[in-house]
Formats: sequence, structure tokens, C-alpha cells
Amino acid sequence: MLKRRIPYLFLLTALVAIPLYFLRDKMDSEEIRKKRYWIGKVTNKKQYPVVFGGDSRVFRGISPDHFEAEFDGYEAYNYAFWSNGYCHAYLEGLENKLDTASDVKVIVLGISPHSLTPNAARCAHYLWETGKKKEEVLQNLYFSRVEEFFVPYDLPELAGKLSGKSKPDNYRITYHTNGWVESSWIVPDTGYSARFYEDIFTENKVSDEVIGELLRFTARWTGMGIHVVGFRPPTAWSIWKLEQEKSGFNETAFVDRFKAAGGIWIPFSLRDYQTFDGNHLDRQSAMRLSADLAIRIRQQIPDLP
Repeated sequence: MLKRRIPYLFLLTALVAIPLYFLRDKMDSEEIRKKRYWIGKVTNKKQYPVVFGGDSRVFRGISPDHFEAEFDGYEAYNYAFWSNGYCHAYLEGLENKLDTASDVKVIVLGISPHSLTPNAARCAHYLWETGKKKEEVLQNLYFSRVEEFFVPYDLPELAGKLSGKSKPDNYRITYHTNGWVESSWIVPDTGYSARFYEDIFTENKVSDEVIGELLRFTARWTGMGIHVVGFRPPTAWSIWKLEQEKSGFNETAFVDRFKAAGGIWIPFSLRDYQTFDGNHLDRQSAMRLSADLAIRIRQQIPDLP
């Protein structure tokens, strides 16, 4: 008798579990989706005519889809990482991501002052992700999709949602397979990052050695017929001011050296874009910056096909 009921029990469980799965706040399984995103990024063997490099301001702030729409559809990929700097290994990784057989070859570098510091140039996140063991890669790429379904429910949150009393998580995030992390807060706080960002440059100023390595690659790439574009990702004014005072970054001097190495520098105004936390662009501004960047590159390189 019990054996005959088992299939019905499974069916009943599924009928209850599936609606509850879609009612659950998406952020409950964010950690699993985040791991799958990063493993997917470092195991993606495809090469692209346009590659974006940098730190979290780039992977949150540049949407390849919105860039491509203004760049004649040439495929682009966002290959930026957390707290990332321009170390030798990462610069080689950017080059390997580029389709050097394409008639369009562009490497776009998001230059934040922190990306030029010794701490960032350790490339800790990039090296950690690229050094994952095969078993962990397989787990996060494939088995995590099943694991995501079975993430424990937050019962008070679920009850609150069903009753209409629960507030959603303030953080909204979507991991795109093209490398963009679409991010926003329902209630923005543009002063958030300034409350802890000041200490990031303590005994960690912009390094001429890190800049030198970046410029050596820039010169080599331009010698290979690759267009190298640099820009400073927009932030809140409070963060920009803090960087000017604490980081040791001389943007004018850097831009002169970058151009001398063959690079193309594209400036952007802080007033044209909005952040959700002071440091990272919200989704709408990221889309707009991506399109603006494509248009500006077209203007700077008129001989592109």
C-alpha cells in the first residue's frame, strides 16, 4: 500500500516545491549563482574582438550587449575581476581572450586608481579562480544548478512574502554569461562605499611599477595592431575626491604616458552616471555607459571596419 503511495507523495512534493521555489527571493541562491558565474568566466575558451579588463567597476559597469548594439554587433566580453589589478598574469589573460584573427581587435581597460596599486596587482581573485581544481569547476558549472533548487528556504521570509508583509532583499543582481554583473539596490546609498574606502590606500598607493607593466603591454599590443582603450569608470563624487586625495594617482600624467605607449584615452563625466553604492554604477547607468563607450571608441578610431 505504501509503495503505491510513494509516486503520489513525490508528485505532491513537487506540486508544493515548485511554486515555493519561484516565490523564494532570488538572493537566497545568490552565492551559488555567483560561483557558477566566476567559474564560467575563467573556463570560457571563446575569444572575442573586444575584451574589457579591470576590477568590479568594470564587471558591474560594462554590459557587452549594450556595447555591441553601438559597435556594429562585434562581440565583446567582460573579463574583469574583484579588486583586480594589472599584473603580468592577468594582462596575458586579457590578451588570450582577444580574437587576434578578427578584423577588429580592441582591448578596453577600466583604470581605477586602486587597480594600479600593489595590493590589486597581486590579482588574488583572478589567480584564485583560474587555479580551481577540476572537481570544483565541474561542481560549480553543472551540479550547482540542481543544488540551487534545494537551497534551504527562509521560512519567515517566505511566510512574509505570502502574507504581503515581507520586504524584498535590497540587493538585485543578475549574472550574465557575457561577463556583466547587472547590479542595483532598490534603495541606493551613494555614501556607502566612502565609509570604508578611505583605508584602501593606506600603505597601498598607486605604484609606478604596476603602471610600467601595464604600459609595456599597451605598447606591445598596439605594435600587434590591437587598439588599446583606457577610461576611468565613473563613481560618486565623494569616491573620486577620496581617490584624488589618498591614492597618489596623477591622472593627467598617467594619460600622457598611456597615450605615448599607443593607448587611446576616453574621459567621462561623473555627472552623467549614477551609482547605487558610491563605487559601482547602477544597471541603467551601466547600460548607458556601455553604449556611450562604444560610440566614443568609434569616434576615436574612425578606420574601424
